[in-house]
Amino acid sequence: VIAGVDLRVSEYERHQRLQEVINRMENRSAAKLKSGHTFRKQDMMGPGQVLKHQGVLLWKTATGRLKDVLALLLTDTLIFLQEKDQKYTFATVDQKPPVIALQKLIVREVANEERGMFLISASVAGPEMYEVHTSSKEERNTWMRLIREAVESCPEEEEEHASESDEEKRAAEARFQKIQKLQESLMSQDQQICSSLAEKLQIYAQLSVLSGRTEASLAEPGLLVQPHSEEPPQAAVLLAAALQEGKTFTCTVHCKDLLICVAQSVQNLTQLLYSLQAAVTIQDSCYEVQRLLLRENGRPSPHAQRLHLPSIRGSNLQDQEKQRNLEKQKEEVAVAQRLHERLRQEKERWERESQARESQQGEQEIWLEQREKQCQVAAERLRREREALDEQLEEYQQNLERLREGQRSVEREREHLDNQQKLLQTCRHGPQGSLPTVIPHMVIPLDGQQVLGKHKGCINSSGLTKACRGSGGPNVPLLMF
Repeated sequence: VIAGVDLRVSEYERHQRLQEVINRMENRSAAKLKSGHTFRKQDMMGPGQVLKHQGVLLWKTATGRLKDVLALLLTDTLIFLQEKDQKYTFATVDQKPPVIALQKLIVREVANEERGMFLISASVAGPEMYEVHTSSKEERNTWMRLIREAVESCPEEEEEHASESDEEKRAAEARFQKIQKLQESLMSQDQQICSSLAEKLQIYAQLSVLSGRTEASLAEPGLLVQPHSEEPPQAAVLLAAALQEGKTFTCTVHCKDLLICVAQSVQNLTQLLYSLQAAVTIQDSCYEVQRLLLRENGRPSPHAQRLHLPSIRGSNLQDQEKQRNLEKQKEEVAVAQRLHERLRQEKERWERESQARESQQGEQEIWLEQREKQCQVAAERLRREREALDEQLEEYQQNLERLREGQRSVEREREHLDNQQKLLQTCRHGPQGSLPTVIPHMVIPLDGQQVLGKHKGCINSSGLTKACRGSGGPNVPLLMF
């Protein structure tokens, strides 16, 4: 019930947006179609017309400019409008009809442009090709999906019976000439793409030679395909060579000259990929031109077209288109699966490396803690040893000071003894006749008392003092100088 309500609300909102656009269109707005009919704004409100999608697109002109247009995808038509003075009118670009019928519309991606798409109208009145661009790749894919769904569900086109005439032959000839012009334009574009890729290869090679990663004799880059060859290039061969070069690139990790090997592998891989890009571009151009030529050559008369219109829509070309879209979807799914598997493997690898780093970090933290404890123990031991050495130094300085004091005392004693010895020698070897027998004023008694004029001293031959007896007194030892 909720889904049904949402669907009704969405249809009502689309109807309101279509009505707003129609109200902003001028009453005399009209577009001339290839078939000669005139498409007016009243035809947008016809029975069964439902707005499936709308949005702003960039319509590329023949000069390469991009023009903003409002695209309306209806039930059986795709309409381009342009805004002017807050009014909408049918867009006029390169005299191409702004209204495209969905009955025979083919949608293709633009090579080397992820936001561009080709709209190829293979109507009976004459083929026409449009190149439009979106603002993003996702929007481009949405438009392509909705247009293809609208083409598949589009009702059959009713055509009036008409006989072949000279005018139809002229129209067929004009279509053929237009196809030739488109082919020449595509070939010119292919030539420009190949030239740009070849120039880029030359620049890369020169940069590699200047940086010293490649020898000048080995730097001979060039595309492996030619844009104007008789046969379309084989992209499968280039793709296989690129894959083989990628495998070789993975083996260069163990090379001795790693930088040179990597530079050479990257240069070879770039050459192969650019050649593959050029080959795919040329193949797309050949495919589109050949498809239009086959359609033009196999185009039956208008009467036969009217008789076999259902069979034309279910022809091999449409089947090939569906098969190609299906194969492309399968390739995209396979690529997405491979990317998912690669991401899963990368995630597992990073998890393993993270666990290994955490384990290594834990071991380093334990080792650092042990080293810190050892350093603390060693610092404590050094502190105690330093204190012991300081005490020993202080004791040594005290002993040294005492030793110096004792040495100075010994020197003083030695000087005193030397003086006494000199005095004794002087007294011993001096002339005896010159010395007085009695020196009354220079007698120093040994007991500390001085006797003046009462004692007489005598000096014997050995120079020693004799005790002289006074009258009636005791013997007093005297030292005579």
